Amino acid sequence: MMKNIKTIVFLLTTPFLLLSFSNCGGAKTDDSKMSFEKNPPFKVAEAYYQNWVAGVKEGGSGTNIHIAFSEKDADVVIQNIYFRNQILEAKGNINEPNQFVGYLKNDIQRDIVMDSDPVKEAQNTLSERIPFELEDNEAVVEYWFGGKKNYYKISNLSQKEMIPYPQANPNSHE
Repeated sequence: MMKNIKTIVFLLTTPFLLLSFSNCGGAKTDDSKMSFEKNPPFKVAEAYYQNWVAGVKEGGSGTNIHIAFSEKDADVVIQNIYFRNQILEAKGNINEPNQFVGYLKNDIQRDIVMDSDPVKEAQNTLSERIPFELEDNEAVVEYWFGGKKNYYKISNLSQKEMIPYPQANPNSHE
């Protein structure tokens, strides 16, 4: 009788142990899915970033990243730009269909709720971690082509002179 119980316990616990060990590597990011495309269906004509600062205290500051393509397959959909540990939506321009901008605003005053009530602290949002290790002058373009998401790394982005926005419109007469 005791031997039968041991056999039943063994048969019931063995599959759980095997399944738990087979899942150990599943939480790691699969670098093969995050490989960079070497020959994308576009050519980058210019890529640069430009810091800016508002002329008013509440206006903040940030960095805009500009990417212009000299050639781009009509089926390419530019989606995101990964830059400085952030995922930025690639915003296009109807008048300039081969130019995209990502807007990175510096969060100087992040409102973080610190409270003994965990429900109130749960309102804090965590920034999404990007799956790439990038230098400050590197960016990754995420795009769709042929029904598949692809990534293209741009190295050695140039930096243009900072834009200091004026405090008020100099042409306004109040």
